[in-house]
Amino acid sequence: MGRSLLTRGAALGLTFILLFMAAGCEKRVERQEKPREDKKMVVGFSLGTLMEDRWIRDRDIFISKAEQENIEVIVNNANKDSDLQYQQVKTMLNQGIDVLVIAPNDSSSEARCVKAAKEKKVPVISYDRLVSNSNVDVYISFDNYQVGKIMAEYLTKHVPKGGYIIIGGSENDSNSNMLYEGAMKVLEPFIDRGDIRILAKTWIDGWIRESAYNFMREELKSNKDNVKAVICGNDSLAWGAIDALSEAQIAEKVQVTGQDADLVACQRIVTGKQALTVYKPIKDLVEKTVEVCMQLYKGEKIKADNVIDDGTYKVPYIFIGVQAVTKDNIKDTVIKDGFHLYEDVYQTE
Repeated sequence: MGRSLLTRGAALGLTFILLFMAAGCEKRVERQEKPREDKKMVVGFSLGTLMEDRWIRDRDIFISKAEQENIEVIVNNANKDSDLQYQQVKTMLNQGIDVLVIAPNDSSSEARCVKAAKEKKVPVISYDRLVSNSNVDVYISFDNYQVGKIMAEYLTKHVPKGGYIIIGGSENDSNSNMLYEGAMKVLEPFIDRGDIRILAKTWIDGWIRESAYNFMREELKSNKDNVKAVICGNDSLAWGAIDALSEAQIAEKVQVTGQDADLVACQRIVTGKQALTVYKPIKDLVEKTVEVCMQLYKGEKIKADNVIDDGTYKVPYIFIGVQAVTKDNIKDTVIKDGFHLYEDVYQTE
């Protein structure tokens, strides 16, 4: 993509910030009729992509957990095609799904998917990525604001002075905006003092690794001697940035952060090529989502942690906690939790 500069508080006209803490926030979904006791619940799980390892994990864990609860799941992967995702959602609705769980490819375009579901009185969970301007019944994700804070807190501790580059994810993804807001909350005092200078910032449309690589490669032509830290929207973007830094033979001099705790990122961390990733326990996200699916199916009240602005509506927001992963604690986090095996992370025989 082009080098579009990030501007705080302006991403497609949406500022996805937490409006207020509302531990008791509730939302009731009215169903046309109560479900029959003998009817098996059917959930449509619409994924915008399966290109990153983490989404494959989401799909597999979701199917497994749903089976344990005697829930039938119809899964579709749109392969980063919004038109295809819309058609897949309409097909699932025609198949009679009771709840739609959607991880949108495009936060704006997929509003039509939500509209189609509402026309059939099917409740919608926005899964990990928020569908904008659509008034989904609930948004279930991680604490994305905290993800950005964790990255910036680590870097300011280890690199309190010098040039920083920010490589954000898709501009129209609410997670990208919340991560950026969280990071800047920590960085601003350092920037104001002149200790840290933001050398360059960009969004990477589609979270494409090669685009992150190309952006970093171009920036290094003028900032090779100045860059000391890089905040990346996820581990795939960090991978692209690290490849460019390695080509420039300065990877060992630059601290790079990402999120998702992808296996290759964890392998980079134990070998010192990546400083930090943020572990997001997908199992916890899935369990909460399946729980809320059952509540929506029964027309029960949904208790949310917060409310978030989707650009038009105030949407109940349930978030899952996250954790920093570094070389020092990787055995006590992703390996201990069984997210990755020791032998895979350390690449032992």
